[in-house]
Amino acid sequence: MKYQSLFELMKEYNTEEKCREYFIKRRWKGRVVCPHCGNKGEKTITQIKSGVYAGNFKCFACCKRFSVKTNTFMGDSPIKFQKWLMAIYLLTSHKRGISSVQLAKDIGVTQKTAWFIIQRIYNLVGCDNIQLGGVVEVDETYVGGKEKYKHKNRRTYNFNKIAGDKTAILGILERRGQVVMKKFDKVCKADISPHIEQHITKDAIVNTDESAIYKGALNGRERRQVNHSIRNFANNEDTTNRIEGMFSHLKRMINGVHIWVSKFHIQSYCDMFCFRMNTRTLDEYERINVLLSNINNSRVMWKQVIA
Repeated sequence: MKYQSLFELMKEYNTEEKCREYFIKRRWKGRVVCPHCGNKGEKTITQIKSGVYAGNFKCFACCKRFSVKTNTFMGDSPIKFQKWLMAIYLLTSHKRGISSVQLAKDIGVTQKTAWFIIQRIYNLVGCDNIQLGGVVEVDETYVGGKEKYKHKNRRTYNFNKIAGDKTAILGILERRGQVVMKKFDKVCKADISPHIEQHITKDAIVNTDESAIYKGALNGRERRQVNHSIRNFANNEDTTNRIEGMFSHLKRMINGVHIWVSKFHIQSYCDMFCFRMNTRTLDEYERINVLLSNINNSRVMWKQVIA
């Protein structure tokens, strides 16, 4: 099933009940499981048809009620299923995402609620299980406000003349493949080595710049480098231009759409950016289905997302 626009999607799921059934199908795929006791049908699970709890389920193994929202990113939320589906579509289909202010206007909630919706949905994505091979590009960048726009009493610099409150991001990109980004307090060999080990296969060819931090961090993988200090940006196919292009898109997303992102939340924004890039060959409906494949045990509490 393919939808060319939000209008077409909501034309198909034009009632709250249809949206509820869609989330039930994506979560349990035809076999409802009790999130409290794990009952998979050994004892009866029935759907309540009427009353205050209509649409919810009753498990006769543990005698507890639950809904499709229980223990998911929608847990304990009074927000309607239609608004959740619209929010997921808007956040995944826009290349650079959407701000909480704009999302609040689009689905009719407060800005605070829209911001919490974004954090809940972003929690569904992650790059921990991605493995990259073949020709891989690795580079680092720094994200944060420019010191020249701050009052002189608030400006902070480290010894490398990089703003002290900027956030370091390490990016790994597979040619014609996927991309992974990871936040670090500082980019050094000891910190990035486990990350490289986790995401890059042993037989990969790794393209980097001349930075000394990669010496010894690749754990025996073949390294090919370009020297930016002498304006050497490519040696035939040896280049880091593609991952640098990804960093450019990331910064445009942060600066142009969100304006500012705290260090506490920057990893979740990087994960969603990578998710959009890694699913760019899918249509919007397929991308939503991939996102919702992680729906189980995705509950996010307010105290988890405030710095």
